[in-house]
Amino acid sequence: MKTPKKKIVTIQKGLVALLNTIQDFFIKEIELERLSRIAVLLNQSGLNQNNSIFQQLAGRCALEQKNDGGWLGVVDSLWCTSFLDQYEEDSESVKSALTWLKEQRHDDGSWGKTERDIGRITVTGQLLYFLPQLASKSSLIWLEKKWREELEIIPRLTYKGAFTLMAFKRNDYQPMDSQLISQTIEWLEEEQNDDFGWGPWKGQPIGSSPFYTGVALAGLLQYPDKINPEVMMNGVKWLEEKQLDNGLWPDHYIEEGSSWAFFAFTRAMAYLDSMEKKG
Repeated sequence: MKTPKKKIVTIQKGLVALLNTIQDFFIKEIELERLSRIAVLLNQSGLNQNNSIFQQLAGRCALEQKNDGGWLGVVDSLWCTSFLDQYEEDSESVKSALTWLKEQRHDDGSWGKTERDIGRITVTGQLLYFLPQLASKSSLIWLEKKWREELEIIPRLTYKGAFTLMAFKRNDYQPMDSQLISQTIEWLEEEQNDDFGWGPWKGQPIGSSPFYTGVALAGLLQYPDKINPEVMMNGVKWLEEKQLDNGLWPDHYIEEGSSWAFFAFTRAMAYLDSMEKKG
């Protein structure tokens, strides 16, 4: 299947807009976490990292890294380390950052936003996905246990389920509950709103958003053989229709929502192309 021209334009517009956003953030001296997140998700979307923007970002990451190996906190360090790990794997900066992040891990295997914060699915799941070298059996067991508890709560938050799926797949983790992955996928698909996007949960008053939709699609795409292609096609349609003329997507933190939307859109198109080839 040849990707339709309109979808190619969506990707091209998104790529240019996000690269321009990084450059604009440099000028405005926006916090490093926000720049690094864009760069990581662009890289995960297939962008060649050998460009001047990434070189500039790597220099700023090195400049702002603290002597102990971290940056401002766990989340900042997650994104800065993930970027450097993709850009200059096995460098001393990456090694010291990974050591610092390991030191912030709680005894139960989880991470919070800070060393004193409670363990959080959102932080732990993303760390285990973007930096799988930090994974341990205790971390994955904690994530399974915590997500199982969350499934008993109403409302259940879509992004927590998606980050859990991403962490499980990246680390080839098979939950002790053999039905948990299938149950989570089925639930996440059912959480798609009537407009084909996702929000924090189905029917939540704020409605669908690029961030929640992008994260939900990214989670589902971890298990391509288990998902419903129609759900994916409808999610892609929602993202395509919501893209702004400037190439970004409307969200509270516009670069975060746009980065996840772009990441999910490119991954979903690759999935749909492969499905078409299979016939």
